[in-house]
Amino acid sequence: MIYFDNAATTKMSAAALKSYREVAENFYGNSESLHFFGNQSNSLVDESRQTIAKLFNVIPDGLIFTSGGTESNQVGISTLAKVGGKKNEILVSPLEHSSVYQILDKFEADKKAHIRFLPVDSAGKVTPTILKKNISSKTALIIIQAVNSIVGIVQDIKSLKTIASENKIPLFVDTVQATAKIPIDFSNLAGFSCSAHKFNGPKSCGLLFLSPNALTVPQYNNVFQQNGFLPGTLDVPSIVSMTTALQEAYPKIDANYSYLKGLQTRLEKNISREIKVIHGAYPGICGLMLPQVQAQEAVTTMGQSGFCFSTVSACSIKDPRPNRSLLSLGLSAEETKRYIRLSFSPSNTPAEIDLFAETLNEMYG
Repeated sequence: MIYFDNAATTKMSAAALKSYREVAENFYGNSESLHFFGNQSNSLVDESRQTIAKLFNVIPDGLIFTSGGTESNQVGISTLAKVGGKKNEILVSPLEHSSVYQILDKFEADKKAHIRFLPVDSAGKVTPTILKKNISSKTALIIIQAVNSIVGIVQDIKSLKTIASENKIPLFVDTVQATAKIPIDFSNLAGFSCSAHKFNGPKSCGLLFLSPNALTVPQYNNVFQQNGFLPGTLDVPSIVSMTTALQEAYPKIDANYSYLKGLQTRLEKNISREIKVIHGAYPGICGLMLPQVQAQEAVTTMGQSGFCFSTVSACSIKDPRPNRSLLSLGLSAEETKRYIRLSFSPSNTPAEIDLFAETLNEMYG
């Protein structure tokens, strides 16, 4: 089988697997316990927090370990959105992960906030001009994803962060598809989210950063774990494994990006002209618009030929509604049903790209 669904999840690296097993076998104490075994586990958590903070260039106390990107997004947004006072407006891009819209829909249903979608330009970008124009006196929070998981659109977080800072409005960034894949400046963000299984770490382990300099209100009462922001026993083996995966991936960001760009270019060159290529700036995600056949049929048929890829985000695969990201780029509801997504990793090869293009062209080109 040839795997082209790395935006959904990546294979754990050998080093990440090794560190997980070693910690699970030898450091099984609850990190909150005061005895010897608990202190051992707590030390590993603290070491991981310090290591990650150094990689990200952020304050260690702002890092919160979560179960993954969805929990990071929802806890982070809930925590930051509670501090608006008379400001009840949340600005959000139309290109976010479903977990963001889930919590925002709940806010609006409970009449806790007014949600306003930011327009995007022809490339799917929320430009600094667009953001500045849409900020109002009621804006309490801005939410923008760094790399879109469906098309690979990369937002200019550095410039958008400047606009948010000038207007004294917290900016929360979903960096799940960006972390360890593109260079990103995490400084001066009110919050951001990461998920280990997107960069060859374990599933059900993620990160939430909430800046100690941002005005935040924990969503739980009488919680004393992780500075009061999230209760529950920490998964120490997964935390250490995630840290190992990050340490592996960070030095390779530029080289991996260049390699993935080569794969994307090769696919574009070999694919039939009858199949439209749609992608953003991140080369690890590439979309294809099939001329007639439904995407789900292609996923099934090509799967029988040994290829694994997707249509949209795995978290949205059962949602019958047209994908919001694709609609925002001007695709019709019918066209979104013919869209397939390939997402590459450095373990993919040019030969795999060639074989996929040849097979897809024969079936649908």
